[in-house]
Amino acid sequence: MRSILNWLAAAASLIGLFFTLRPPQNSFSHTQIGFVVLTAVVFGGAAIWDLREARKRSAKRYKDTAAINNYMYAMLRNGGRCEICSRDASWISETRIYSLLQDKARRGELTFLVHQSTEKIKALGAMGAEIIEYGAFGFEPVTRFTVVNAGNHASSYVAVGRKKPHEPHIIEELDSSHPTYSMAHDVIRSIRSANDKFKKN
Repeated sequence: MRSILNWLAAAASLIGLFFTLRPPQNSFSHTQIGFVVLTAVVFGGAAIWDLREARKRSAKRYKDTAAINNYMYAMLRNGGRCEICSRDASWISETRIYSLLQDKARRGELTFLVHQSTEKIKALGAMGAEIIEYGAFGFEPVTRFTVVNAGNHASSYVAVGRKKPHEPHIIEELDSSHPTYSMAHDVIRSIRSANDKFKKN
């Protein structure tokens, strides 16, 4: 709603300035009518685009595993390099998701940060995925998230999931300008740093 009001205010200001500089003489000229129509189309289109983007990034609710898997598949398929922080990534067991992750692993576009590797995760590591087990050095982050398009700050975002008892699973997408994205990035850097020190000891 705020996006629409902002765009309407901008359009009204521009139209008001135009008619201040070129006031109508008795009736509106073709130029004045054309300018108003063009302004309405351009600013209306921009407002609709903003609303679509905001809706796409807003928190979404998923009632069952199938809906969550559909979301994860679509996100990973279009996500470029992905960094996934999860306890055991049990959701990767679905065939189409695992096949997609295999392709990402072979292209070097996949990082898993997990408490302990499963056989499927180890297999992805053998194919080229980066696997970091944080459980070995006593670290247990509460947050579970995926950084999508990692390394491309302009298009990267973090998808954060949360679930309360007897409520739908909620997933929220936050772009690289959001503080939560920076915190997720810091968590990944901290895990990598701790992992490097653990390996040296």
